[in-house]
Amino acid sequence: MSITPGPRAGNRPGPKPRLTRDEIVEAAVEVGVERLSVAAVAERLGVAPGTLYRYVDGLEEIAAAAVELIFARSPLPPADRGWRAFLEDEAALAFDLLMRYSGLLQDFDADLATVSGRRMRRIIAVLRDAGFTPGAAVRVADAALDIVADGAGQARFVRGPDGGPGDISEAAAAYLDSLEEPVRSEVLAIMTAPREHVLDKVALVLDGVERRRDTGRDGYRGIR
Repeated sequence: MSITPGPRAGNRPGPKPRLTRDEIVEAAVEVGVERLSVAAVAERLGVAPGTLYRYVDGLEEIAAAAVELIFARSPLPPADRGWRAFLEDEAALAFDLLMRYSGLLQDFDADLATVSGRRMRRIIAVLRDAGFTPGAAVRVADAALDIVADGAGQARFVRGPDGGPGDISEAAAAYLDSLEEPVRSEVLAIMTAPREHVLDKVALVLDGVERRRDTGRDGYRGIR
């Protein structure tokens, strides 16, 4: 979803206020995740809530665009240590951003690919520079960031809508109770340290990518 000014003409009668879609999204970021709502964004802008619907379809669109803006403003990690370190650093940054702004995504089913399309193109460009073919670069970036998005979603489920780091929701606790040892202890360790678990899964995938490069598999050859 691109963040470009685009007032939606004809939705409501009367003169339009001096407002743009960019300003709405910026206000959503400023409002923050704890109280994001159409009313809160409108209050921030000093307009009536109904005014926003001339420019956006609703809160879902505002939330997804706000997260995209946050990702767009976050610099990519440096690529000077090689493609693998770059992807591992990006996975850690993406996970931290998704957890920090999880309230913007909690109820809207927006995934990492949706909110960071432009960022994905920049990641693929770094992999291309490292010698990956376009197809291999897309597969590697997609696989790593899918793990991050899935892991952030699971972490939000474990914590619950109002939980913080280390908290376990009633639903997650009930799932734990259904497991037997030693599996229960392993799952509990994942629930209480989701970041480490997600980054280890990313490393497992990148181990396979490195193996393909070591064996000269087509599409994965290039500069290490």
